Amino acid sequence: MKTPKILIATPGLNKPMGPFVKNYIENLPFEKIVLFGGFVPYFYMGTSLRKQKITRYFLTAISLMNHKRLQKIIKKRFKKILLKEKIDCVVGDFLVTGAAVREVCEELKIPIVANVLGYEIHKKDVLESNTAIYSKLGKYNAFVIPVAKNMVPKLKNLGFSDEQIVYSPIGAKEDFFKISPSYESYQFLAIGRFAETKSPQISIKAFAKVLEKFPHAKFVFAGDGELFEECQQLIEELQLSDKIDFVGWIGQETQMKLLSESAVFIQHSVTAENGDAEGTPVAIIEASAAGLPVVSTKNGGIIDTIIDGETGFLVDEHDLDSMAEKMIFLLENQNVIKEFGQRGKEFIRANFSLDKHLNDVSQTIIKSLNSR
Repeated sequence: MKTPKILIATPGLNKPMGPFVKNYIENLPFEKIVLFGGFVPYFYMGTSLRKQKITRYFLTAISLMNHKRLQKIIKKRFKKILLKEKIDCVVGDFLVTGAAVREVCEELKIPIVANVLGYEIHKKDVLESNTAIYSKLGKYNAFVIPVAKNMVPKLKNLGFSDEQIVYSPIGAKEDFFKISPSYESYQFLAIGRFAETKSPQISIKAFAKVLEKFPHAKFVFAGDGELFEECQQLIEELQLSDKIDFVGWIGQETQMKLLSESAVFIQHSVTAENGDAEGTPVAIIEASAAGLPVVSTKNGGIIDTIIDGETGFLVDEHDLDSMAEKMIFLLENQNVIKEFGQRGKEFIRANFSLDKHLNDVSQTIIKSLNSR
């Protein structure tokens, strides 16, 4: 039997992006083509920035700078690639990508499998502007893979049936399960964007309260984003510059090193004013797989990954005092840190391994091909 050929469509503007795409490229058991460059992508993986710039300039010129005409040209280019490569199934990174390529795929009778990662279904303006194309996707031979259970009702409201919805958050690689944390280090770790949905300011303020009881505690924060400078200013105002280390964006090797050096993982996720919320944060799954207890919030898919009072603690959004109390409790009870950490490792292995997610995606692709 011929191995199916899939096209992985990622909206990354200048290159394929994100942990989902990376893991699909490396691990899905199909022949694969990867495109990027927008919600209807048209650049092959490996296309140089120079060639991208020339191509974009050329397409804009022949469209006479008319947006609708440009989109038609891009869709024609996408269709040519599908035909040339003899694609059997398109795998869209983000629901909006799957919806954007639906018209071309429907014309060619190619099924679609799309991830639902968060902002495209939670953020009010994005959801409102795309509701019509999401609903059209729901009427097609399409399957959606939400990474959090709280997305399922929203997808049903958009017209997707139970059979089309496959809940499956991305999981942790095997390497993370081999990590042994430093439970006696008194070091907290946070990894993520300095963005409104992560509310890094609350994590910093909660840590300041921890220092009142444990002045030798440490906090390492990896990542950057629009709130980075604001948070730098905050730690200076709180006189915590010698206690909090901002290390910027990190690779997986550094991430694993930091996990092995830390005792507790923290992330104070909140729902933004525009409705944006977490999907299921990969960083939390990986921290728990590594054996770190997690202190986080009752937000998005986080409630599916942390068992409150068994593998970590979940507090209400914006509850600074409860966040600090749970952090202090763990430092006061070293035996609990270890117990929570080991239970978390076992829970993630049973429910959120990368192998399980890849199998879910593979089976969904096969199901979509059998539904043609």
